[in-house]
Amino acid sequence: MRSSPDAHNAYVKGVDGKLGGKVKPLIRFMKAWKFYMNVPISSFYLELRVAKFVSEESTIVYDIDLKNALKHLADIELAKMQDPMGISGYIIPCSTDVKLEDAKSKLDTAVTRAVNARAAAASDDIKSAFDWWDKVFGGNFPSYYK
Repeated sequence: MRSSPDAHNAYVKGVDGKLGGKVKPLIRFMKAWKFYMNVPISSFYLELRVAKFVSEESTIVYDIDLKNALKHLADIELAKMQDPMGISGYIIPCSTDVKLEDAKSKLDTAVTRAVNARAAAASDDIKSAFDWWDKVFGGNFPSYYK
């Protein structure tokens, strides 16, 4: 696959700048989920897919947009994506079909947990929201102490 790290970094940096520097941390949250849950998705795919997904947003709210990004990936079934810079052609999420199925399964679980976290937060049950986010991140989310 042809690539241009400078061009792709400039794309992400541009979206990040438009949204007040909140896109790169959102991408880091997604990569943390990938790491802690051993999800076989390409980091390159995650970075560009999340940047493209939020590129039309006017603001980023981490818990909302993390849930929305996870749900978006599930809704599109981790479809390959056209390189937004037009350099790499199509960018695939996983190196094999077996890894793709594993990633989809883990993504579905993450979406369910993120939806539950948002519902708990919307009901002012912050402790439960923290507990659900902890499940999303495989026991690596800060605990809630009141």
